[in-house]
Amino acid sequence: MHHSPRPLSSSPDVPRPTRVRLGLPFLAALTAWMLVGCADTQYADPNPKKRFVFPGEQPGSLPPVTPPTAAPRPPTVPPLANAAPAVLLLTNTPVGTIRVGEMVTVTFADLPNQVLIPESKIRIAEDGKITLHFNVTVHAAGKTTRQLEQEIRSLYVPKYYNYMTVTIKTDERMYFVGGEVKNPNRQYYTGPITVLRAIDTAGGFTDFANRSNIEMTRQGGEKVRINYKKALRDPKLDPEVYPNDQIIVHRRW
Repeated sequence: MHHSPRPLSSSPDVPRPTRVRLGLPFLAALTAWMLVGCADTQYADPNPKKRFVFPGEQPGSLPPVTPPTAAPRPPTVPPLANAAPAVLLLTNTPVGTIRVGEMVTVTFADLPNQVLIPESKIRIAEDGKITLHFNVTVHAAGKTTRQLEQEIRSLYVPKYYNYMTVTIKTDERMYFVGGEVKNPNRQYYTGPITVLRAIDTAGGFTDFANRSNIEMTRQGGEKVRINYKKALRDPKLDPEVYPNDQIIVHRRW
């Protein structure tokens, strides 16, 4: 009769593996021992006065640790000495100053008794000068009305009079654009402007405009010829317009 073998685990001759159990009192004692070891001030203080020296290490061999310093700021780049300004005027004359060709009215007041200097209405000559009472000549172009008043007064006081008040007034600044432009008319002069830009303020050329035959007449009678295509290529050929100048665009045949 055949019998099946029993499993080894159930055999009385084979002992079962022994299990070691750690009791709670042992674990508590182990934990307390580890905490006591870490509580030593030699390890608890992150920056001890006397650092622990490991075996084989020479005391004081490590350099002292210096705190980190702030990163240096990048050097400031100074502006270029020859940098171009944001806005360039057509001439060195600031906006709002008296210009060649303008009409100014000069009035003298606060004079001594029985002294009367008539009001003078003078146009600024091509050289920028005006001539006043007692044949006094003063350069007016490029100055504000206030500057011109002070300069004229300094020429008369105290050389001729002890007291004097000078007043300068300017007429409305206008220039004229006519001929073959879309809107021929007088234009208000508000600042430096060239011939080609003045034509743009008048609406530009008509279909019959001769762009190579533009004529500008100064207040003193001087005539200047402008060629549109050449002036576009060379700004030096595009002259500045002064108050009371007259620009005519001739017709193309």
